[in-house]
Amino acid sequence: MTNGNPTLLQDLLNRVKQLPPAAGLAGIVIVVAIVGYLLVDVAPEPEPEPEVVEAPPPPPPPPPPPPEPEPEPEPEPEPEPVFEMPPLNESDPVVRELVADLSANPELASWLVTDELVRTVVVVIDNVAEGTNPSQHVPFLRPEGRFQIDGDTSAPRISTASYARYDDAAALVASLDAEGIAELYRRLRPLLREAYEELGQPGDAFGDTVWRAVAHLLNAPVIEGQPELVPRGPLYLYADETLEYLSPAQRQLIGMGPDNQRRVQQKIREIGVALGFRDLPRPHAVQR
Repeated sequence: MTNGNPTLLQDLLNRVKQLPPAAGLAGIVIVVAIVGYLLVDVAPEPEPEPEVVEAPPPPPPPPPPPPEPEPEPEPEPEPEPVFEMPPLNESDPVVRELVADLSANPELASWLVTDELVRTVVVVIDNVAEGTNPSQHVPFLRPEGRFQIDGDTSAPRISTASYARYDDAAALVASLDAEGIAELYRRLRPLLREAYEELGQPGDAFGDTVWRAVAHLLNAPVIEGQPELVPRGPLYLYADETLEYLSPAQRQLIGMGPDNQRRVQQKIREIGVALGFRDLPRPHAVQR
């Protein structure tokens, strides 16, 4: 549409005035029509209403995560079998089975053929604590072969071949599980005390006796080399009197030779530590 013209409106009004009176009414109608037209023509077109654009709906919320699976219940640990303490007189089968687990060395079986195992162990420990040689109670520990010397009869020395006779025994001792021995000692303590009481000793003093036996063997000096001997009838004694003054138990340990003695003393120390003993003596070497 074109915009309205005010000049055109004024011209139309002048023409209406010039019409005869009879035509005045018609002229008024015409004028009103023209004015209406012009008003309509002049009025601005309404601006189109903006199109309402609906916002897209919000995305649906993400689905909740699936619930975590319930953890599998921890399996109940198998209860440890209850150890039933056998009577002392019937304890050999149980003790053999328990001791057999202390070493994989096949020689251990020969140590277990004796009877009265608990009583034997108690007697041996008591002997060692007193310095006595316990070999009569453990004949299976006696080496094979005869004692041998090197050199002439005027200045004999212990032969290394004599030391070698104890190699198997030392290897077996070294193979023992020290922690296992300590655990077995605690488990069999009632039987050990009972056997100790049979010797006329208070049962609760057996722990002190074990400590004295361990310390006594650790105090034995390691003799490097081949110590000199002196013959005394069918026997030989150490020429060094300080060695002869050692206890029979310590001299027996020295007779295994320095290498075997170190292995045995090392295991004895490990057992003592596993038993909770403190202030254990340390072995010392002596050159002869």
